[in-house]
Amino acid sequence: MNKNKLKYNQQTKNTIKENSLNRTKKKNSSIIYIIIAFVVPILLYSQTINFGFTKFDDDSLISRNITFLSNIKNAHQVFLTDAFIIKTSSFYRPLQTLSYMIDIQLSGANDTWMFHLTNVLLLGLIACTLMVLLKRFLIPPMLALLSTMIYCAHPLFISSVAWLPARGELMLTLFSLLSFLFFIELLDKGKIRYLFLNWIAFTIALFCKETAVVFPFIFILYYFTFKQKKGFDKIYILNIILYLVSGVLWYWIRLKAIGSFSNPNDSVIGFTSFLSNLRTIPESISMFILPFDIAPIPCFSILKTLIGVGIIIFFITIFFTTIFFINKERSKREKIFCFSWFLILMFPSMLYKHPFIEYLDHRFFLPLIGMLLFLLFILPKKWMVKGNVKRYWVLIIIFIFLSIFTFSKSCSYSNPITFYNSAINQNSNSTFAYNNRGILKYDNTDIKGAIDDYNKAIVICPNYAEAYYNRGIVKTKTGDLNGTVDDYNKAIALRPNFVEAIYNRGITKANMGDNLGAIDDYTKAIALRPNYAEPFYNRGIAKAIKGDNLGAILDYTKAISINPNYLDAYNNRGILEGNMGNNSGAVADYNKSIAINPNNPEVYNNRGNLKSKMGDYSSAIDDYNKAIIINPNYLDAYFNRAVIKYNLKDLVGTIEDCNKVLKLNPDYKNALTLKNRIQQELNKKR
Repeated sequence: MNKNKLKYNQQTKNTIKENSLNRTKKKNSSIIYIIIAFVVPILLYSQTINFGFTKFDDDSLISRNITFLSNIKNAHQVFLTDAFIIKTSSFYRPLQTLSYMIDIQLSGANDTWMFHLTNVLLLGLIACTLMVLLKRFLIPPMLALLSTMIYCAHPLFISSVAWLPARGELMLTLFSLLSFLFFIELLDKGKIRYLFLNWIAFTIALFCKETAVVFPFIFILYYFTFKQKKGFDKIYILNIILYLVSGVLWYWIRLKAIGSFSNPNDSVIGFTSFLSNLRTIPESISMFILPFDIAPIPCFSILKTLIGVGIIIFFITIFFTTIFFINKERSKREKIFCFSWFLILMFPSMLYKHPFIEYLDHRFFLPLIGMLLFLLFILPKKWMVKGNVKRYWVLIIIFIFLSIFTFSKSCSYSNPITFYNSAINQNSNSTFAYNNRGILKYDNTDIKGAIDDYNKAIVICPNYAEAYYNRGIVKTKTGDLNGTVDDYNKAIALRPNFVEAIYNRGITKANMGDNLGAIDDYTKAIALRPNYAEPFYNRGIAKAIKGDNLGAILDYTKAISINPNYLDAYNNRGILEGNMGNNSGAVADYNKSIAINPNNPEVYNNRGNLKSKMGDYSSAIDDYNKAIIINPNYLDAYFNRAVIKYNLKDLVGTIEDCNKVLKLNPDYKNALTLKNRIQQELNKKR
């Protein structure tokens, strides 16, 4: 009996040891899979780390706000403004903005490599999370890994990684998947810590991008689809309360930060947009199944729409029939869950419609995970058998093909001109791409190329106010002021509140000598944007030309109140105050201007003129000397100094300054006249 018992104990120990080894192997295998899932997408997109900006919103989000983003003390302010930090859009993405701020702190500068590196690392983390999620849906580890790698290598999602403004989508996806995993753990184990982890991850996702607001519906749908136990535990009531707390908090802060969901400066948001975006459903499925003709700025295609509709009909057919390759182990409810995931998460983005962009691919990144699950759920059962490695070679080939295609296509995002050239080559009807490429060409002094692109944009869309406005700017450079005004007129007719066009039209009118027309446009611009300093300043110039010095001073004062560092406003106000006899006020303005920028020779020259007028010749000469040190070719400063030297009877010094003026400009009549007068006086003395 003791021997049998001994044998039994030995067998038990061996079994326990064997099970322990199996668990260790399984754990090590899982770690290896996670490492592969993390590393492979990073390697695939590693070249993007060297890419720059595309100047497709990334400059508006980052470059133009670099001063704000570089100061970590502004971290709390990201929750009180929109994604563009100007409160003129309906995009509320505070954690996306905060992530840009952290990138700058880590890199120590506005270096695009850090922004791109963060996007690539986020993709690696998403891949790990997605693979774990697939395994929680009972997908075999190898199949889960290959499916994850194929998904992350899919060319439809190039923009999600290579395009920096898609950061919000990546963060939304990561934290939504984490929240979903914690929710599954909560259902399985019922531990309170998973409830709070689920809630925290959901709240973070909500402040990454608005789409997260519908994710609780995914939780509810999963609960009624996969939870075997009937009834509703009290812990889930607490869960719902926490979701509501986050939702109300998010909505309140968002409302305080940027107002309602519909912004007059934004594109159309609402049911009309939803209807016009219905085609994105079949088109996204079409490109997911058959990844061809994926453009940086896509457009609707009849072919892709029809293919997508055909695929949907095919899926519905196999859903309701018993074709051999359906995995009958997966219930219809589970497959409905997958389709619902896709449709529910597509819904928020379909409520938004850009007037000149039909849709953007990065918005499909999170929704199409539902389609990935659906495809895995309809695979034949033999694909789910562990160790059935031979069938995975098909997936490996697909992954390699997609990786090569994605690696090549991602180069389109390397720089702005390459991006827009690629966008136009694949979508020749993109008025938006032509307009933005026109801006790039103008910046690179390709005036003709810029006008050609604006012309094409206008031909495609005659109602594109921005293209008329930009063409007007270019025409100014060519000297075609009448053409400039005509383009501004067309832009304003299309967008009556186009404040930049109204303001620039005022500047053009002033350059044409129509100061009354300029004053009228500046006044309209001020009415539309009261805190816009430039129209006040330029209206002051126009009023001064018309002889309204008091009105001009009031406008300069208003410009200074809006922008306390407005150098030119101080300088111009100082000139007028000096002309009106307010010498102390004029000196104070010049002093303020010099304190802000001590390297402006014009201000020293003007202050020297005022001091000369006041009889303070010594101080005046000091100012002229400073102006000349800053700009050794400053003719007026030399001549003004010569006049003072003449008044001080320093005839030799006067002639020296006149000679310097005439050496720089032999046609400077005042210097020539003064020099001749002194020579006559010297001749008389002889």
